[in-house]
Amino acid sequence: MRAELIQRASSFPAGGEQSVGDDTAGHLAHDRLLASRILAGDDDAFAEVVHAHRRRVVRIAGRFFRRTDVIEDIAQEVFVKAFSAMAGYKGEVPLAHWLSRITVNACYDQLRRQRTRPEISFSRLDPDPRERSGAGAPGEGHDASVHWQREEARLDAERLLAKLPPADRVVLTLMVLEGLTVAEVGQLTGWSAANVKIRAFRARNRLRALIAEGGKGTR
Repeated sequence: MRAELIQRASSFPAGGEQSVGDDTAGHLAHDRLLASRILAGDDDAFAEVVHAHRRRVVRIAGRFFRRTDVIEDIAQEVFVKAFSAMAGYKGEVPLAHWLSRITVNACYDQLRRQRTRPEISFSRLDPDPRERSGAGAPGEGHDASVHWQREEARLDAERLLAKLPPADRVVLTLMVLEGLTVAEVGQLTGWSAANVKIRAFRARNRLRALIAEGGKGTR
């Protein structure tokens, strides 16, 4: 039943994202009401939650993974967990923040599961030399070359990140790509501020070392 509700709500156009920091009394009151309706068995209330927050969940998961099937699986997992844990939602923070925390932890768990079996085979994504030079695309050689240079740069960055421990990837993604503060990362991960700072310091040092080595062993 829960999976059916998620699928039904996911078929609607996604609503705009509610800011994680948006904790106005009005939003909190609305979120508490939604939670109480869900606990009372109101399926439409849960569909409303999925519809309102699915875009945020997918966007966060997309920061960590490329494959759409992995992202969709995580989104499904997040909302199933949210439904099961709704009794524990006390309305002290917006649902957007609560769901973001569940999403980050689901991504962290997935990174740890696939630590020894990378999500994608990077060698399969290496561009063909003819494609790099734009061969086979008359009149578009320069554009194709620029495209593949950018693609190779992106893949190189992903190869480097894939070599980092899951916790490093989480902290760098949240602080660098999402632009979150130490306190915000701590709230989403459940780590103390001191722990976040230590992890961020170590993660940056590991990344610098990989860059200095030229990504040795990433191919």
